[in-house]
This record gives sequence, C-alpha cells and structure tokens, in this order.
Amino acid sequence: MKSRDLIGKDVVIWGAGREGLAAQEMLRQLGIVADTVITGGADHAAAMAALQRAEVIVKSPGIPHTAPEYQALRQSGVVFTSLMDLWLSDYGDRTVAVTGTKGKSTTSSMVNHIFNTVGVHAVIGGNLGVPLTTQLGAAAAVVVAEVSSYQAAEVTASPRFGVFTSLYPEHLPWHGDFATYVSDKTNLFAHGCAHLVTATAELRDTLRDALGAAAANTVVTLPSELGLHASAAGISWDGVGSLAAAELQFLGLHNFHNATLALTVCALHPLLQQVPRAALLTALTSFKPLATRLERVPTSDGRRWIDDGLATAPEAVIAALQSCGGSGKTALLFGGAERNLDFGVLRDYLRETRDTASADLTVIAMGPAGQRFAELVGTDFPRLQVADSFAAAVTAARSLTAAGDTILLSPGAPSFNEFKDYEERSAAFKAEARASSQ
Repeated sequence: MKSRDLIGKDVVIWGAGREGLAAQEMLRQLGIVADTVITGGADHAAAMAALQRAEVIVKSPGIPHTAPEYQALRQSGVVFTSLMDLWLSDYGDRTVAVTGTKGKSTTSSMVNHIFNTVGVHAVIGGNLGVPLTTQLGAAAAVVVAEVSSYQAAEVTASPRFGVFTSLYPEHLPWHGDFATYVSDKTNLFAHGCAHLVTATAELRDTLRDALGAAAANTVVTLPSELGLHASAAGISWDGVGSLAAAELQFLGLHNFHNATLALTVCALHPLLQQVPRAALLTALTSFKPLATRLERVPTSDGRRWIDDGLATAPEAVIAALQSCGGSGKTALLFGGAERNLDFGVLRDYLRETRDTASADLTVIAMGPAGQRFAELVGTDFPRLQVADSFAAAVTAARSLTAAGDTILLSPGAPSFNEFKDYEERSAAFKAEARASSQ
C-alpha cells in the first residue's frame, strides 16, 4: 500500500512508540488526521472501538501477530499496513534492505558507510537510525533499511536489493514458533526483490524454500561467487586485494563475514558500477564498530572490557567468544531475563572447546537465564559460577582478571530482569569499566 492510498481513508495508528509517532507526523504532512491508540490500558475499550471502525490500521511493529486483538481485527477484514510497508511501496526501488537474526545492524551500517565513503549519498533508517517516512525519500540516492522480523512480517512490497545475514531462533514469543519466524522474516523479500545477497548456500536454499514461487525472479548471490572471502586473518577479494584484521577497526570473524555481505551488495548495485572494487574494499578501513556490538570500552586498568550487550542469542555469544580469544584470561558475563531459548548450542561449544579455545575462560552466569544455563551445563564446564546480580557478576569478573585479560559482556539474553533495556545494561557495564580505571 502506497502512502497516497491512505488519503481519504479513515486511518488509525495502533501504537505510540517511535514508529507510531513518525507515522502520525508523516500522515499529517499528507493532510491525513489519524487517531493514535494504545490497547491494553485504561482506555482499551475506546481504543478497540477506534480500531474496529478504521478502514486502514497503521500497526506498530511491537504488536505481535499472536495478540488476540490483532487476530480479531484481521478476521474482521480491516486492512493493515505499517511504516515499513508504506516505505517499501513508495521507495522500494531505491532501498537496500538488510535483515537476519544477527548481523543486520552492523551489515546495514557497513553498506551505508561504503556508499557514502565512495561518494554516493546514502542514509540509514528503519530498525536502526531514523524511522522510514516519505520525508526521507527525497534525502538520498540510496536508503539502507535495517528491518526487524517484526517489521518484515506484514510488508506487501519488497526492496530492490536485499541482504539476509543469518538465521536461528529468536523472538519466538512474538512470532509463535520458529517456522512462523522464518516465514515472517523472509516475507520482506516475497514481493519482488530483484537482487538478494546471503552468506551461505544453506541460507540460499532456506530462502528459496521459504519464498517458493516468489523466488523465481530473484537473483540470490553469495559473497564467494564474487570472490569474497573472510577468515580470522581478515577479508580478501580475488583479483581486488585484501585487508588484514589489523587494518580493520572492528573485531571478529562474524563481522568479517558481515563485511563480505556488505561488499557484495555494493558491488552489485548499479550506482556503484563505475567505482573500482578496490575503493569499496578500502572503505571498510574507516568503519568503526557500533555501540554494544563487540565495542571496546576505553579504560586504563589494563583489561580489555568488551561490550557486546546486544548479543541476545547463544549463537551470538559463541561468535563473541571466538572474536575475543587470544592471550590472557576471559571472564564472560552471561545471562539476564528468561526467554526460554535453547542454550544447548553454547553448552556444546563450551564442552567441545574447554581444553583448547575455552581453557582460559570463566563463565559468570546471572539472572534467570544464567541460572538455567548453569543448571544445563552442570559439570560439563567446571569454570562456571553463578552471580545473584549484574553488579555481583562484574565484581566476580574483576576479581578473576588482571591487566592483559578480558571482561566480555555477551549476555545471550535480554536485560529486563534488572534493566530497562540493553542500552541501560551496557551503560552500567561501561560505568563499571570506568570505575576500574580509577
């Protein structure tokens, strides 16, 4: 649905978060006066009445498909759209959309950085950056959109270029189950995506299976098919050049893989066909890691304090451990609010590497998720202890480490048991790091 299709309709915005407020302002500039309602509070009955009379509901992404109110409204025949759906319907042809369980923020930021570094004006928005509204449409030649599974679930238009970074179970309470999560995630590319980049042949097969007939006109490209390769040593591009890990400001093999995805979609984009590929590669040397994503916290106590606070799945924790290994000991702060994710993959990793890569690792489990993980691991990994709070976990990590060692916050779980959000938890971690320098 295009934004102009809303003119003359009875439109109601469901949700007053960042996207709901942006939608209200966008509609106002189109001359549309729309009510904004929030369900579940004291005005629930009035909010539901407004939604039931609407011709079109602009739904905020935080409202899940599993909500009874949503299901009842859907069955009644009301038309739903969203800020992301309106954006892609209006500007999908100039959009590079990035989604995936993990890696989407870093990859989309890398794409945006490469475009701007080589002289093609791009802006970034969506789940990262500013909300995507029609006002942004005239701002740049290219818009890089980070798209969450919540945002992807109901779009009816696709970007011209897409990137799919990774896939494993996440946000299951919102989606209901993993099969629905995959369907909702890949729906982003089910409506005419011309070029899609993904990491592996296995992911390409998953995409094709999920998209079915919609994949018939989508060209899916792997970085390796363009001669791009990532290893612990850095990034190489056949016939173009290479970047050693020491030349890059970001850590981790998984981020080197993210970089190959960003380079691939940039190399395929028509606006960059006249730019030497060596320039695309070199642009990555000035890319700085995002906050809370393997971010080195400046301190003077000699320890490496690494904030990977956005790592809220066990697979992301494994990637962080692989990125931060090396000389010295590592104390991992793991756990938080319970979301009942399967931690078996992390337990197996610790068990398989306990005498090699994890030999100098101690896991400090915290929160309900950490407690469950400790019970799951049992004696499989003896260097695990349980702390009764985040502050106690940091204290334990500090006592176990010295100059030259690493304290890694990679929690594999949300923060809501002790903090408002992951940003508040990361701020607390940074404050502890600074306090150690005093």
